[in-house]
Amino acid sequence: MSTSTEFVDGANFVEAIHSVRDDSTGDKYVIVQHVDGNPNKLTVLRTGQDPAEIASYLDDTQAMYALARYESTFDMSNTIKFVYFRWMGDQIPFGKKGRYGVVHGSIEEKFTPFHLMIETNSRDDFDTDKILQQLEENTGKKSKVLETKTPGMQERGFTNNQLPQKRAPQQSSVATPGVSKIGGRIDITSDVMCALGEVRKDDDDTRWMLAEYETAKGPVTCTGKGSGDLSELKESLDDTKVMYGLYRVTDTVDDITTVKFVYIQWVGCNVKPMMRAKISTNKGIVEEAFAPFHVNIFATELSDLSEKIVMDKVTAASGTMSHVK
Repeated sequence: MSTSTEFVDGANFVEAIHSVRDDSTGDKYVIVQHVDGNPNKLTVLRTGQDPAEIASYLDDTQAMYALARYESTFDMSNTIKFVYFRWMGDQIPFGKKGRYGVVHGSIEEKFTPFHLMIETNSRDDFDTDKILQQLEENTGKKSKVLETKTPGMQERGFTNNQLPQKRAPQQSSVATPGVSKIGGRIDITSDVMCALGEVRKDDDDTRWMLAEYETAKGPVTCTGKGSGDLSELKESLDDTKVMYGLYRVTDTVDDITTVKFVYIQWVGCNVKPMMRAKISTNKGIVEEAFAPFHVNIFATELSDLSEKIVMDKVTAASGTMSHVK
């Protein structure tokens, strides 16, 4: 089965996405569905000006997707935030959910970038107040364990003219600077980018890598990598440090084995308060460097990380179970 998807009305989708992101239009959402239940074919269902309407157009027998635009308040200023929804109706046969899961990576890419991803089969999760609360949590106004992929969540908003540019891996030893739209700045050394590339390569045995701050002011540098499982990665974690990792796993859906990447943000339980405050301003830059990934896990204790925890989140993201992120 192919893992890619395409729109039968590609031009309409591009126009709809641009309209939602454009500050000058009134469109606030776009809904997409599969054509006749075909996992590889998509079409635009509708666009609209009130995201609260989305729930009324959902079908319990279908997998559907939406991008919605919300206005959130952060640091006493109004910012635009985008939320990507993946709707998996509770009447979809289990086998078909698996087939939709196989192609979801291709679909998600078409909606990127966004600040928050929500997977659900409950219309209650489209409540505007609930969504705004989650957006506040993701911008650091409330403490919450982050379990979703939320690219660029530290930025002021992705409008049609403000899409973030992906940094290409650096081959020199010069540190790569990152600048956050809310004032944070951090350097990421080229050995981090090289290690990330090794984890992603199918013909490389490297399964994980870790990076940390060389000093309180940076840069972020690679401090470990290996070919073992999660227990090997955990041996390198330090409860006095902030560390970032990428871990490679495999998931099987309908006898098809796919590779998944898990982004780990580790903030040790003994990290100093000043350091905790500092990382909140530049973690979006680090997260962007580690993207793309399928699952984001925030951990402060070794017990927050286990193969079961990781695989439960991976299978949820693959569509083999219903899960609200």
